[in-house]
Amino acid sequence: MNTIYKINPLRIAVILNSVMLLNATITSGQELPCIQKAMTYKAGKYAFSACTGDFNKDGKKDIAVVNYNGDNVMILLNNGDGSFANPVSYPAGHYPASVKAADFNGDGILDLAVVNVGSETVSIYIGKGDGTFGAKTDIPGGAFPCFVAVADLNNDKKQDLAVSNDSSNVVTIYLGNGDGTFTNKGGFHVGEYPSAITVADFNGDGKEDIAVTNTGGNSISILKGNGDGTFGNDTEYPVGSYPSGIAAGDFNGDGKPDIAVANSVNASISVLDNKGDGTFARAINYAAGGGGPISIVSTEFNKNGYIDLACCNAGTNNISIFLNDGKGVFPAPVNKQTGNSPIYILSEDLNKDGITDIITVNNNENGTISVLLGCKK
Repeated sequence: MNTIYKINPLRIAVILNSVMLLNATITSGQELPCIQKAMTYKAGKYAFSACTGDFNKDGKKDIAVVNYNGDNVMILLNNGDGSFANPVSYPAGHYPASVKAADFNGDGILDLAVVNVGSETVSIYIGKGDGTFGAKTDIPGGAFPCFVAVADLNNDKKQDLAVSNDSSNVVTIYLGNGDGTFTNKGGFHVGEYPSAITVADFNGDGKEDIAVTNTGGNSISILKGNGDGTFGNDTEYPVGSYPSGIAAGDFNGDGKPDIAVANSVNASISVLDNKGDGTFARAINYAAGGGGPISIVSTEFNKNGYIDLACCNAGTNNISIFLNDGKGVFPAPVNKQTGNSPIYILSEDLNKDGITDIITVNNNENGTISVLLGCKK
């Protein structure tokens, strides 16, 4: 039995290829978008998560990667053609697990927020606008912080943070003060072992809401925002086994953000249609095209106006692309190989050709990212 082990604070520690390969031979009748062979770049030991942003203000999207075993964050600057310069390292806290980019101090330059599981802190790095960052400033991150999302949660036009705290089963809110500092607004209870977060206005009231995966409860929680950085009681919806990735998007074209979830243990994704009032229909499950889907992204691959899905499969070293049929239904996926143990996925236009590209973060000893550039047919 071939076992892949990876350090993972989302409690997905062991993926068994012999089990997950039952779903690895799925094919699709749809035409695969034109995607080039993956290019691999070094990104540090046991790379764990990433975000994109124009860190040096040259109009090109760069990448920030956190390395769980390396206790650092790596910056890879875009050469403009979708290739990347050698990474530059900045110290992080102990076991950094998630990173997001936003302008936290209102100077028009992207900054970084990194959550550190081991030191239980959130590190803020102020960007200088040339692709470099100042020394980190740490704030308490709560018990076992494992994921960070960025949004304006109180409608003051300042970027705030939502952090999932695995050990205490809460999402902690940090309201941005507009100068790169934050005020802890407190934690809001969700399900068991919360992990990935997505933010959207699910009930159409102009206030941002939160959806979070509960890896221990095999569910997602919805927190409806009050518009002041506080949230009501959570509502849980069952999904697949060990949900570890989440994305929002209008999949059925009704103008309401729906939710997609990656379920790592039973190798599936779940799609939940929004009823329009912030409640959701029962999850529809689709078999993933590989083993251990851990992260999921919503994006448009084939320029038809429909939001598609892609997940990365850590157990089978590939991504699965689910093409939307236009009604929010996703036929069997098509697959593309990546580096070893991809555990996080992003979509971006890296070479400014108007075509969606894919980035995966590969959680292996060499610590790499894979870049799969989209191409014209």
